[in-house]
Amino acid sequence: MDDAEKSRMRSEILDEVGALLREQLAADEWGRVLVEVVRDGAEAIVAGIDVEDIVGDESRVDAVFGAESARALLPLLAKATEALCELEDVELEDVRGGTFIRQRAGGFAWLPGLVHLPSASLEAEWDALSAKLEAKNAALEARFALESHDRYDVDLEKQTLVFSKAGQPRVVARAVLIATFSDASRAWAWGGYNKNLPASVREASAALADAVPERDIWEVSTPLFPTDAATAWVLGALVCDRAGGEGVYRTPTEAGRAYLLLREVREV
Repeated sequence: MDDAEKSRMRSEILDEVGALLREQLAADEWGRVLVEVVRDGAEAIVAGIDVEDIVGDESRVDAVFGAESARALLPLLAKATEALCELEDVELEDVRGGTFIRQRAGGFAWLPGLVHLPSASLEAEWDALSAKLEAKNAALEARFALESHDRYDVDLEKQTLVFSKAGQPRVVARAVLIATFSDASRAWAWGGYNKNLPASVREASAALADAVPERDIWEVSTPLFPTDAATAWVLGALVCDRAGGEGVYRTPTEAGRAYLLLREVREV
């Protein structure tokens, strides 16, 4: 199945589910619903539902989700989540469900995993943080043409990222791991909590998270949580801004991507 066919099928599923959410589950009163889905043998079943970002009548939301009509929708939500996971190329067992998000422009979006509403302060700075990081990364690219190099080598213990061309090192940066993002579970994991990493790497990574002074941002104090790629990038931007980094470099790993804070970028 090609990407165009996947997109068409995804739209059809979301249109069908969205209509039912509006008709029977008061979707205009809330922003997102997290649907936990597990397998009972071969069958996918809903194990739990959380509603977030209530913008309307909370008592009505409580009433409709507690009604018998809501329970009658559970098999459909389970099947829809299972199908959307397949279209997203993730395993249901890895993400344990999905999140339906009502879009302001109309319609619904869907994310694999149980993705909670971003912290209010993070959401308030979202655009500004993204713009700052884009500007920093653009300045690095303009100065060092990082993407033109044919090889890069990372040594997390030595905190180095070396870009090479034609076998010769050309640019070096001090690089500290911020976090990793798993393609399988779609989860963000702060490097400071990763027991598979050397102690020196964990300590340096933890220091970056500690440089974020806002303690009301739950994402910073939560070691591991499901999210999406856009939020992962903004979290990297947050750390870069608070720690005074020169940019963030995202590198592929066997399991997904690693986010590195760059400092002291220079030509060799």
